[in-house]
Amino acid sequence: MNSRTSRTQMLYTLGFLFFLISAFAAFFTGVKVGADKTEAKYAHLDNKEAVEEFSGSYQQQDLVTFYHNVFLPYREFKRNWNDGLDNLARSTDARENAAALKNLSILADKQYDKVTQDSIFTSSPLLYESQLNILKSLTLFSQASSKVTAGASGAETAKVLKNDNFTANAVKFGLLAQKNFYDSMLKWGAKSSSKIPAEAGELKTLSFVQWKKMPLLLKNASIADIMLNRAIYAAYDPQDITAKIDDMIYSGTASSLKLKDVQSSVSLLISTGAVQEQDFMKWREQYYGKETMPQLPFFYE
Repeated sequence: MNSRTSRTQMLYTLGFLFFLISAFAAFFTGVKVGADKTEAKYAHLDNKEAVEEFSGSYQQQDLVTFYHNVFLPYREFKRNWNDGLDNLARSTDARENAAALKNLSILADKQYDKVTQDSIFTSSPLLYESQLNILKSLTLFSQASSKVTAGASGAETAKVLKNDNFTANAVKFGLLAQKNFYDSMLKWGAKSSSKIPAEAGELKTLSFVQWKKMPLLLKNASIADIMLNRAIYAAYDPQDITAKIDDMIYSGTASSLKLKDVQSSVSLLISTGAVQEQDFMKWREQYYGKETMPQLPFFYE
């Protein structure tokens, strides 16, 4: 009896242990299979999200849409603002000066309305920032034109307007918006060519040796950065300065003037008024025929 009881208890114990081992084995096997499936599931989602981020931001269509709906209206404003200041500086009629200031304010408001017609570019953060900075710039230009009192001396009125804090900040936001846009082109270019970096990096003195190795989009982004830091608010675009510098280098002018870096070249070009609108187009075929650039009108027309 005792022998049978002991044997039965032993078999029961062994059976229970076997059951526990099987249960643990099944549990851990299930955990591993579940983990593998979960990892595969989320790996797929991560890859999908990465692809969507890569393909959904800084597309050429985004750049083109931004150019037409945001950058072009602001570019037109910038040209008219500079022309308006020049005309104001030559005037000696108080009524005309007051009308000129009012027209500049109206122009800023009109272009503001044009810029806000399109949706914000939330999928491309730099374009999003650029649009917001342009809207800030136009708002401040409008306020500056409204707050300055016109005098009989157009030159003095223009000087007061140009030196106004609202105007200074409007210029800053406008040039920051320009930099955002040109940095966006770098983002696009990096996806199109392995030779183009996604970011311009920290601004530093650029020797001509370094400059000649840089792709066009990087040169333009670097010039946009210089324009921001030096408050160069003109009708021409960064690529116009780029083209002017390249022509100075390749024509031998830079060497004859003993220029050795980009920054000193920019200083000379700006101080002498040597840069003009469409300078890039003048040398596009000669220097940039093989460069990677988005299909934006100011690179081709």
